[in-house]
Amino acid sequence: MNVYLAFGTGAYLQKMKEQHSDLKKLFLLFSSGSSVLLHETEAKSFFSTGKAFEVIDAAGGYEDAGFAVMNNIPVQRDERAVFESRFKERAGLVEKEPGCKGIRILRPKDDDTYVVLTLWKKKKDFENWQESDSYKEAHKNRNTSNGLPSTVFSGKPYIRTYFISDDEEV
Repeated sequence: MNVYLAFGTGAYLQKMKEQHSDLKKLFLLFSSGSSVLLHETEAKSFFSTGKAFEVIDAAGGYEDAGFAVMNNIPVQRDERAVFESRFKERAGLVEKEPGCKGIRILRPKDDDTYVVLTLWKKKKDFENWQESDSYKEAHKNRNTSNGLPSTVFSGKPYIRTYFISDDEEV
């Protein structure tokens, strides 16, 4: 499975989505700063530019999701196996949280930044998870000797959050 991301204005991406309304798993994500058209497919995407990822782990889906969080994690190319093994050992707690609809661990095809995409019914569900015991458990080794060494990373991780369009005007 692959995930493709195209970036642009909400209006431009909405038009692109309408032109490809026959495709399943095509979602418009928007925030105050940017918009993203996300396409999940086994095939090649119709996007001419953007980012391409391979889904290396997934649970749940996009149904009823109204809020998306992309945790962008730059990883050294020669440290990919170390990084991926950590995620294969993950406890799987986030997808059991109230309001969590799905998760995708995305391996970049063309650059060094992995994306951990979590899908939530609403923003408040994500915020509640950040205050939960399962969040603390999932992140307990961060910045400790039990966590991944800093040499695994090629840059500083960052988070982007988006609302998922329900096909109303953006």
